[in-house]
Amino acid sequence: MSIAPTYPSACWTIPRRARSLQPLHASLGLVLYCGILFLWGLGERELTSSHEARAAQNAQTILDQGHWLVPRLFDRHLELQKPPLYYWLVALIGWLQGGTVDAWAVRLPAALSALCCVLFLNFLGVRLGKPRAGLLAALILATCVHFTWLARVGRIDMPLTFTITLALGAFHLGNVETGSRTRWHALGYTSLALGVLLKGPIAIVLPALVCGAVFVSPVAYARGSSRQRTTLWWGVPWLLTLAAPWFVWANHRTDNQLWEVFFWYHNVERGLGGAESLAAHPWWFYGPRAFVDLLPWSVSVPAAFYVLVRYEQTRKDPHAWTGLLWFAAMALFLSCMRFKRADYLLPAYPGLAIFLGVSADHVLSPAFTRSRTWLTIFLASLVVYALAWTIHSTWSAADPDKSYRVMAQEIRGQTQGPVIFFRAESHVLAFHVGQPLDTILEWENLAIWASRPFPVYFVMPEACARQWRDYLPAGALEEVLRTTDYATGKRDRPLVVLRSRGKLPANP
Repeated sequence: MSIAPTYPSACWTIPRRARSLQPLHASLGLVLYCGILFLWGLGERELTSSHEARAAQNAQTILDQGHWLVPRLFDRHLELQKPPLYYWLVALIGWLQGGTVDAWAVRLPAALSALCCVLFLNFLGVRLGKPRAGLLAALILATCVHFTWLARVGRIDMPLTFTITLALGAFHLGNVETGSRTRWHALGYTSLALGVLLKGPIAIVLPALVCGAVFVSPVAYARGSSRQRTTLWWGVPWLLTLAAPWFVWANHRTDNQLWEVFFWYHNVERGLGGAESLAAHPWWFYGPRAFVDLLPWSVSVPAAFYVLVRYEQTRKDPHAWTGLLWFAAMALFLSCMRFKRADYLLPAYPGLAIFLGVSADHVLSPAFTRSRTWLTIFLASLVVYALAWTIHSTWSAADPDKSYRVMAQEIRGQTQGPVIFFRAESHVLAFHVGQPLDTILEWENLAIWASRPFPVYFVMPEACARQWRDYLPAGALEEVLRTTDYATGKRDRPLVVLRSRGKLPANP
């Protein structure tokens, strides 16, 4: 079986005019609109999550020390949670900025990936002779609240979504345009390889599930059609040629740590719930989450199912079924995993957008689309949505809670020496503190650092700040500040900064 599904050629007749006349104005409009949604104030907001701060540390270390193949955090620990492609992209943007990684550099790959996802759905509709459905699907995807939000966050999920969308769309086109089959499928396998370098095997598993669901579907796959030759025999070797070398080299260089940390812990144990430190979620977790995250369009899903049942044209349209199976296959698989996150469902969003776009296209009559009233309402809704996000972006950038940056500036104002993070994982604070810094876990190591003849600054959780007297001599440390001193509200995990009482050397 080919990884790319085959469709009946009769259902996929592409009008020559639709292929030759590209709606350039629609693409330019999408670029302008998504530019407002995804890029407005992108770098003004502080780094807010561990994912963003890790990416910033890894990219800055790449630029400062040249650790391109296996990125490292500021404490010199290897970054083995994810493959390095996203960090390479951030480092490249930082290099273009003069060697400095900031919030803009961390988030720009995600924002551009979201824009490419939207443009590709529009392109797919044009290429398949359904430009209106493609434009509707693109606008639906762009204006799902969680999609818009993740386009503005430095997480790997959005670039992964783009590689999966590009791969499935390329396989789609390869089976439609039989004369260009090799070219489109080569693009699809290349995109999957990039996805593997972004987040590992999940970049192959999710598209394979969609292709398998389409293959066995009696509607999306026509069993009476001629079976085309599989492309797996050359596609899989090409994918492995692009993606496998880094994994083989990195696993060898890290003495099998890549296998143990990335493949086993972050893929197998997290997915199956074997990691005790991670909370499991019930199987229905993605149901209510999807309803909220896909607003405002989630409320239209029942109407789309009504159209699917009511209209024969929609029931026989492989486009609609492909989009629906795209979303359903991914959602079902991810629901079987014990460890769940709302962001993990993001690669399924383009499938639902295609389903809704095609369904809407079938019920929109020419009179409806020519109605100035309905067109005005639709355009006004888009304007309101963009305006709301613009206001939100401006407000969040002006948020006075910058406690981690303030704390880091306070620390660096008192010492340029190593800052020791003791049993504290705060990548955001570590990024703002900058190098040199180190991370330790044992009280014995804390005692060694505290006995240095010069003051050493320690960052630790509040609980450890109450316990240090049980392990160190009285008066060995003194509290300097804590996160709640600067935050507008109390944090869930307040951090405390303490200083040893060593004497400064004559020439610090």
